[in-house]
Amino acid sequence: MQKPMQKQWSAEAIETALAAQGIALAPGRAERIARAQQALLEAAAADPLRAALAFDANPALYPSALDRCK
Repeated sequence: MQKPMQKQWSAEAIETALAAQGIALAPGRAERIARAQQALLEAAAADPLRAALAFDANPALYPSALDRCK
């Protein structure tokens, strides 16, 4: 099984995404947001329970995953 490519957040990606929504950031703010987003992404990737959630692979399975948690 091939390991999925790890996603990376960058200041440019943050600025582009927010600019597309008409949101301007103060100088240096995109870098701080990118670091925070990257930390969250890495923490989520390291979570062993997240890998076991069926609806992560197929959103259509979300309701059945909720039923199994009851």
